[in-house]
Amino acid sequence: MDEADRSKPFHILALSGGGYRGLYTATVLSSLEKSLGRPLAKHFDLICGTSAGGLLALGLAAEIPASELEAMFANDGKRIFGARSLVRRVIGKWIVAKHSADGLRSVLTERLGSTTIGDLKHRVLVPAVNYSTGKGQFFKTPHMPAFETDYRRTLVDVGLATAAAPTYFPLHRIDGEGVFADGGLVGNSPGFFGLHEATKVLCVGEQTPVRVLSVGTMTLGATLRGSAGLDRGIFRWGSKVFDLVISAQESAVDSMLTHVLGDCYYRIDDLATPDQSRDVSSLDAVTAGATNVLRDRGAQAARRTLGDARFSVFKSHLAAAPTFYHGPNKSAGVVSC
Repeated sequence: MDEADRSKPFHILALSGGGYRGLYTATVLSSLEKSLGRPLAKHFDLICGTSAGGLLALGLAAEIPASELEAMFANDGKRIFGARSLVRRVIGKWIVAKHSADGLRSVLTERLGSTTIGDLKHRVLVPAVNYSTGKGQFFKTPHMPAFETDYRRTLVDVGLATAAAPTYFPLHRIDGEGVFADGGLVGNSPGFFGLHEATKVLCVGEQTPVRVLSVGTMTLGATLRGSAGLDRGIFRWGSKVFDLVISAQESAVDSMLTHVLGDCYYRIDDLATPDQSRDVSSLDAVTAGATNVLRDRGAQAARRTLGDARFSVFKSHLAAAPTFYHGPNKSAGVVSC
């Protein structure tokens, strides 16, 4: 990080995964951006996003209006979660993924085109799991000299990698990189990854206030009914394993960021009421009921946030232009830590 920027606050936007429930996140972002009157990305020094949140992070970093990203979920949700052949309708999620990736790929291609990470003018971090290595992999803009490869990757490829949710979508192969699974397996709520990137990679010092704005997806706590059987095999677990993973991660990261950052951590999220839970309980539920719940609650969450004095620091902050070391937006700079 440049010396001139060391005393300036460093703001991180962290967007959680949640399938179609990303419409809630997109609605919040759209409302906030409308109030701010400029691209939301200009207010953050780093944008992190996982799965559905990764798609939104990439879109924001490309300065696609948040209202268009909201429309992507609301208008194209059935294309994303509806590309199913007869085989997938009959045996989907038991033997093959419930949905084909064709719908998601076509929607992302229409919105993002051939844009690469190197074309972005704002720092991003998007988690995925490289199933070829068995490790988490984080796609990043070239904001460090060592980040020499990710900038060549298209946003479509990165989006398909971070959103390849087990049992919902097929794994995604990126030639020369490996086969990828959903970033939610390593970190569905990426705020801690962003904090680590700021303090340990970009060398933001202790004298620099670091703040995290996290936006959830009305993620439901994955729980078990009292009458449910406890002896469970593959068929009884199904996609519920993935739901449990992301639910447990969300609560853990929320607790830890609250402990570490205190008032410098602000989270936007809502709990669905029992009635609303019936509409949004599934990650791929694209119904009129789910759309209404997610948009209504997202709009109210944004209204609440804009009236909260704690949000004013995010509203007034404008990020400094980042230094990139590779790609079309390469700039001069020296890193010292």
